[in-house]
Amino acid sequence: MDRKDDMDLESLKNMLSDVPDTDEFDLDSIIAEVSGQAPAKAAEPMPKASAEPEKPVEPQPAPAAETKAEEPKTAPRNKKDKTAKKAAETAAAEHESVEEAREARIAAREQKMEERERRTAQKIAERQARREAKLAEKEAAEKAAEQQEIVEEAAAEEASRKASISRKQARAARIAADQAEEEEDIKLVDPEVAMHAARRRSGILSFRSLLVLILAAAAAYLSFAPSFEALPLPVVLDILQNPTIGIGALAALQILALLIGIDVFGNGFSSLLHGRPARGTLVSFAALASLLHCASLLVFPDQGGVAVPYTAVSILLLYAEMREARGRSLAQARSYRAVCEAEQPLAVYSHYDSEIDACNAVKCPLYDASSFLTEIERPDTVDRFSLIYTPIALALAIVLSLVASFNCGEPVRFFWAFSAILSVSAPVGLLCAFGASYKNTASRLLRSGAAIAGARQANLLRGTEKVMLLENDLFPTGSIELEAIDNLGRITDEQILGCAAALTESAGLELGRVLTDTTKERFGITFTARDVRLVEGGVTGAVGTSRIVLGTAALMVKMGIPIESGHKGQINMYLVVDNALAGVLTMRYQTTKNTYKAMRLMRRMHMNAVLAVRDFNISPAMVEEEFDLRHGFADQPDPAGVDRLLNPNYAKGDAPAAILTREGAGPFMQVLRGADKLAGAVRSALTLGTFAGLLGMLIVFYLLYQNAADALPVMNILLYQLIWYIPVFIITQQTR
Repeated sequence: MDRKDDMDLESLKNMLSDVPDTDEFDLDSIIAEVSGQAPAKAAEPMPKASAEPEKPVEPQPAPAAETKAEEPKTAPRNKKDKTAKKAAETAAAEHESVEEAREARIAAREQKMEERERRTAQKIAERQARREAKLAEKEAAEKAAEQQEIVEEAAAEEASRKASISRKQARAARIAADQAEEEEDIKLVDPEVAMHAARRRSGILSFRSLLVLILAAAAAYLSFAPSFEALPLPVVLDILQNPTIGIGALAALQILALLIGIDVFGNGFSSLLHGRPARGTLVSFAALASLLHCASLLVFPDQGGVAVPYTAVSILLLYAEMREARGRSLAQARSYRAVCEAEQPLAVYSHYDSEIDACNAVKCPLYDASSFLTEIERPDTVDRFSLIYTPIALALAIVLSLVASFNCGEPVRFFWAFSAILSVSAPVGLLCAFGASYKNTASRLLRSGAAIAGARQANLLRGTEKVMLLENDLFPTGSIELEAIDNLGRITDEQILGCAAALTESAGLELGRVLTDTTKERFGITFTARDVRLVEGGVTGAVGTSRIVLGTAALMVKMGIPIESGHKGQINMYLVVDNALAGVLTMRYQTTKNTYKAMRLMRRMHMNAVLAVRDFNISPAMVEEEFDLRHGFADQPDPAGVDRLLNPNYAKGDAPAAILTREGAGPFMQVLRGADKLAGAVRSALTLGTFAGLLGMLIVFYLLYQNAADALPVMNILLYQLIWYIPVFIITQQTR
């Protein structure tokens, strides 16, 4: 019992100390009873005040904590007993409430501890879960990033492939659209008539250009002689001493040259009026500017600048344009001749194959005889180039001439500046960029049995990546022969040869023709095959009641038939009759000289071959070994792909770039080689000519702006033209 309870009992004891000390009230017993202890002696009840006799009272033992004092019968005692009892109950209740409060506090504290531990454990679990979730999210993000990278790379590759395909398809569509637009202005004539007309025009241009060259040499002599004392010249023609007659003589030579080449001179202005300016337009304007310069010198003799007009240069440019037209006409005449000589010509196409995403050079029948004639008359690469270069050069010449003339304060010098700039705007190398190369290529191809339509079609063939080769291209007639027959005793040699010939002939193989001819030569038996089917490495069918299989060693291995290895340089074909090996045919595929040279030429041109052959003996490995080619040079699609390549309508819809009048790989490769050289020569000549023209215009403008007339004589302009023509001439000679 705590201190508060002791204090309550002490106060209770003091309060009860006022009770008189009688036998009826035992204070010690009451205190012992209140404190929960047994009294030392049980309190005896007081005798009742009544008349009845007393009853004997039996002594009873006093229990320790259960004996209770009897209630006092007098009023003061009952009140004290009730007060004590009430105080005891109050104290007990307070004690119980204190204990309950204490237990409640302990329970609350334990509950708080448990709640705290639970929350701590929950926080730890939540933190661990968040950490694991973050790790999982990080791993998922990394995996997603890796997957995204893979997807993006794949998408980029696919987009690149689709973009590449779309560019090629767009290029093909653009070419087709241009062809459809240009065909509206093309008028075709009979090839025989066109050949004679082109040949006659080339002959006339050759003679007239020679006359123009003589006039150019005469004009150059009149321009150089006054500056060189060693060159004899009559005084009357000396421009420095007699400028009127000298300049008049140069103008007369200019007019005479223009009359000789009036068609070329007129075509320059005509093409400009029709919205298709050509290189000849610059030549015509240069000749006109030279005449205007001569007139300005006669009208304004003291204008300053050069005293000799650029007549010799303009006549030389006219000669170069006439030679270009002559070379083009002669090349077209040779192409028309090839068309006339061919009974059933084959056409060479540059076909874009969407299945393999590559441009193939293929040989197919000429679907329309007029299509190749249309390609010959179609505007060429140089014509399309002139549509861009000529307007730029003309506009630049006019602007630079105006700036140079007004800078000196003498507008009359415009004619001098205009003539000088136009004299270098059309270099001789630019004017002769196509005709000579086309003529040389057409001459070479005509000897090989082929013809090409022009530089534009040559550029298409040059862009091909693969060349489709047939059986006759690799092994022409006579290069395949039967060497020996190894009979295993089941059937006769004639039967072995007849069965093999029947299968291959029914399959449509070139090998079948060879075996059939050999059978006829040996007076053998000819059979008829049924249910013939080409398989990988051989051919199967039925002859009579027997099932026949003819194939290579690889096919025999698949069938589980034991064989012996073949000999080097020989090809063995195994004949199986009713699942039993009956004989071995030894064939020899000989490489001809022309075919070998054609394949080596293809290798030097860095082209790959696509073998569109049904002969099961011809494989990429066999071709590479026979023709000493690098590994991977040849490729062969599956039988379905071969059938697709051999479809007569494979390249239908494409414009023919060239025609072939002879079979074999030799003429085919000569066309590709000629196309490569022609396209390269034209491209190089146009590049050099453009650079020379633009650079020359800027140099002449600078000298005109500085009023440096001494640096712009006729000789310097002629030397500039000839120096830039030398590399073009060397490039042109490579096409012979």
